[in-house]
Amino acid sequence: MFTFATKTFGCQMNVADDDEIARQLVARGGVQVTDVNLADLILVNTCVVREKAEDKAFSFIGALKPLKQKGELSAKLKVDEPKVHGALSAVDGGIARNSIEPKIVVFGCLVPKSGDLVEKKFPYVDLLVKTSEPTIVLSELENVFTFPQVKGGFEMTVLVDGERKGALESCTEASSGETSPTEEFPSLMETRHSALVTVLRGCNHVCSFCIVPRVRGRETSVPIREVVKQVKFFRSAGFNDVTLLGQNILSYGSDYNFDPNFVDLIDAVLMQTDVPWLSYLTSHPYDLNDEIISKVVANPRITPILHLPVQAGSERILALMRRKYTVKEYLEKVEKARKARDDLFLTTDIIVGFPGETREEFEETLKLAKEVRFNDAFMFAFSPRKGTLAARYSDPQSRLEKKVWLNELILLQREISQEVNAKYIGKVLPAIVEVKRDKFSIARTAFNKPVEIPSTRKNPGEFTNVRINEVVVSSFKGVEV
Repeated sequence: MFTFATKTFGCQMNVADDDEIARQLVARGGVQVTDVNLADLILVNTCVVREKAEDKAFSFIGALKPLKQKGELSAKLKVDEPKVHGALSAVDGGIARNSIEPKIVVFGCLVPKSGDLVEKKFPYVDLLVKTSEPTIVLSELENVFTFPQVKGGFEMTVLVDGERKGALESCTEASSGETSPTEEFPSLMETRHSALVTVLRGCNHVCSFCIVPRVRGRETSVPIREVVKQVKFFRSAGFNDVTLLGQNILSYGSDYNFDPNFVDLIDAVLMQTDVPWLSYLTSHPYDLNDEIISKVVANPRITPILHLPVQAGSERILALMRRKYTVKEYLEKVEKARKARDDLFLTTDIIVGFPGETREEFEETLKLAKEVRFNDAFMFAFSPRKGTLAARYSDPQSRLEKKVWLNELILLQREISQEVNAKYIGKVLPAIVEVKRDKFSIARTAFNKPVEIPSTRKNPGEFTNVRINEVVVSSFKGVEV
């Protein structure tokens, strides 16, 4: 037996990778703990899409130093909650660390970007891995950590009755810089009883503001048989909702010359599993074609949410962003998607104050928002990331002015969201129970909106039906029926 703790920064893909790593460590005899003082092994999965995420990773790694010097921390350091039930309990009580000092492993997007700096600032880190891909992390881990011999292995089940703490972000959602979404427009994925399955890593689009291609590399697709295997695993563990993840998921199969492609992947998952709800993130507008709209977006077993980041409403700014589509092309694809699915819940990302953007060009973004009428939008003031093309652009606009524009857009979108989401009032919708309390519960709809209802007898992860009684922008309230 050995003990381990994990700390996850960044997107849903990092969370999915850490889930898999935790399962594999439990299979090797590990017990996940929530107190780093008890951990033989500490794994830190990093993100650099936003400067804030990078700073948090550096801060966390720095806080681990006393473990190497004194053997323990005087203050509690928050780490991930256990994600797996194994043959051994993941409860901290009664567990002691086996080793004199823990092994510290740092992996993920921070390493290819700033690995040399990590080595210099934190020489006590035992291992750096340039990816969060579980098979590579576990293989590299064997160079610094000796796993015990496990006879017969452990029978594992995924922890489905717990709650994820805090909001998770897609890479494209956060790629604009350091500014977080506002409270009125919450992150794409919060506490959620949805299994996360990575199907595509990296991105071949080189948007000028995004650091993902530099730290994640080019697109690499997970074979369909492996994706189906993972979906079956989560389904057998009780999950009713599975989300397929990729930085640029619609281009699945680009490394196979699109044989198979994204449609083939979806067909295989739907045909070979009985998962009730299947979701996917994130879609680049350039790759959304007629076949995907007719065979994926329109499919009733696919959840109705379509996250399609537009980023800007100005043709010149879109060109500077290297987005590869025009406003007209974007609008045409939205129109086709809405015709294919009358219950489509459309969300987007918008960057305000891109380098050189004028007031007139910002007003084109306002115009687009009014025309499309997104159900939700995730809006950010531009903040440069070192290593991206946009970081070298001339940017005479002040941060204060960008904030003023951002607030103007937020107020507009808040008004639009209130109006378009009011159509759900009085409707009865299927939902999955996520949070259960004595006085209230939270259930989440197929389009990823939490609904506060009176306390339910259903358990987290189970389906129920809710009637929406009140909508305030993106906050729904209702009753169970």
